[in-house]
Amino acid sequence: MLSKFIPADRAAAYNLSPHKNRIDLIGHRLVELRYLPVVLAQHVREWLRFTAYLKKRGLIMPLHSRDAHAQAYIAARVRRLQSASRGRFVRASIRIFVEADEEGRFRRGAGRVPGRAPSWLATILDQYVSFVKTHRGLADRTIAGRWRKLIRFGKFLDQAGVTSLKTILPLHAQQFLVELRAYAIGYRLTYASTLRSFFGWAYAVGAMSVDLRPAVVSPRCFKQGGVRDVLSENEVARILSAVDRSTVIGRRDYAVLILAARYGLRPCDIRQLQLEAINWRDGVLSFKQAKTDRLLTLPLLPDVAAALIAYLREGRPVTTSRHVFVRHRAPFEPFVAANNLSSIIRPALERVGLGQRSGRRGLYVFRHTLASRMLAARCQIKIIADVLGHRSTETTMEYASIDLAALRCVAISEEEVRS
Repeated sequence: MLSKFIPADRAAAYNLSPHKNRIDLIGHRLVELRYLPVVLAQHVREWLRFTAYLKKRGLIMPLHSRDAHAQAYIAARVRRLQSASRGRFVRASIRIFVEADEEGRFRRGAGRVPGRAPSWLATILDQYVSFVKTHRGLADRTIAGRWRKLIRFGKFLDQAGVTSLKTILPLHAQQFLVELRAYAIGYRLTYASTLRSFFGWAYAVGAMSVDLRPAVVSPRCFKQGGVRDVLSENEVARILSAVDRSTVIGRRDYAVLILAARYGLRPCDIRQLQLEAINWRDGVLSFKQAKTDRLLTLPLLPDVAAALIAYLREGRPVTTSRHVFVRHRAPFEPFVAANNLSSIIRPALERVGLGQRSGRRGLYVFRHTLASRMLAARCQIKIIADVLGHRSTETTMEYASIDLAALRCVAISEEEVRS
């Protein structure tokens, strides 16, 4: 029974609900996951609202939260709310209730809900997604990104009056890319590569009579077109010292920040770091990088070790997860794959007056800063590449554009120009 979590004004509805057993099952699961009582009570309230909605309209329980009836309820419910965060809670609550299995288990997070493809495009998109997942081995996150881009292209085609793949013209692809000109070049390049991939596959399987890949013109992108954004040594020290390590979340955030500052680790590598990666006896940090799948072994620096020990002993919640960093609100699980840890770095920058800086405001700024400092210290490019986990030193060479001291050494003097 979940009587102590049932709001007083909903007790009668709970006792008479035809879905009472399901509410109990999922509610007990939330108790096991150590959800706060007030949060559990809010979930129960939402479930009772939703089941009342179904009963009033004579509807059965949907199989998925993206079911038309579930989405109609969520849309009507969210419209009456004043808070965006409350709307997210409603969506999560309905997802948990609808999709939980016979043991009350449910998926960790919904992520970004994919759009709906035009009816004439939906089937072929499903086939394309199956192909790239099976034969190209793309990660789920990459596939989801391609799906969203092709959905957007499909909506553009709908507006242009296109109703089949074989009526797509080169002009359509070109006009679509022109509409994206306000976005950054890197973002537009991902659209171009997605369209080329889709057009090539569709032509190969006979879904399109013409290969439109040549019609996809990518924006010009110069490899050394920009200067890497970095922090000064003083700014890095201020960011780290401003973290309140007297709190458990502060100890976690400090450990995340110092890993990024000392090693230049990518957010995905910090997020996926396992307890087994820390070899205390040998004093090394060893793990497979998420981006390259290559093993990276680094010395466990004293201040990094101290930060990790403080967090693991006095900050990390009790959990069965083997990830070093986990959520500090139930369920105590690893961060979701889409989390780039911006909720940790952004407040850290704000605390030292760098929240509105013109450059990067994510963890990658530490990666660029470390590379520039190693260059200034005359470290070999191969060593820098090894520390950053680059596959090729060509990638590392991009950081040479910010080594001003070295550039001055090779600059031609005025006398040499005049002679």
